Amino acid sequence: MNQTLDRLPTSRRDRTLDALTLAAKAATIGFGVDAWVNHTSPRLRGKAIRTRAIGYSAALLIVPLAWRFLPGPRDPYPRGLDLAVTMPLLADAAGNAFAIYDRIRIDDAVHAANAALLAGVTGSLIAPHVDRPWQAALAGGAFAIAGETLWETMEYVAWRLGQDGMDLTYEDTMDDIIGTWIGAVAGAAYILT
Repeated sequence: MNQTLDRLPTSRRDRTLDALTLAAKAATIGFGVDAWVNHTSPRLRGKAIRTRAIGYSAALLIVPLAWRFLPGPRDPYPRGLDLAVTMPLLADAAGNAFAIYDRIRIDDAVHAANAALLAGVTGSLIAPHVDRPWQAALAGGAFAIAGETLWETMEYVAWRLGQDGMDLTYEDTMDDIIGTWIGAVAGAAYILT
């Protein structure tokens, strides 16, 4: 988002990214509110949906807070990264809100796409600050894997805290991790091209 600390004039591209990010964040929060209010409905039951609703909202703040509080020089606000972090949250929130995951087995594809997006965008943002493209590719891939690993950890913690019906199995977790690695490698490969 165009933060008040980012005082550089914004281009049309920046304004477009701001609008897309704002719309994606608003939709994610809307799906989160729906999840919180309607957590007992069949389409949301057994998905730790209230925990996810809190997680969606908190995760939307990762890029703005990191940009604001991490030390170092202030580059322009990383709009692309903010959108790249927001989109996987929106995909999960919308998928649950519309019960897509109950009708179609796309969970693994979503993990792969999310990781590819995060790796590609993060690596692209890092590329101007490193000596070699492989360094940006490696950092982008690592960021994607770390983000998806955090997601799997949050699912596990929610399950251990008593969220019922999440259908977490070793096979599902391994499928998610493999999908994440495939996506991270694809996103990192994009940086090398």
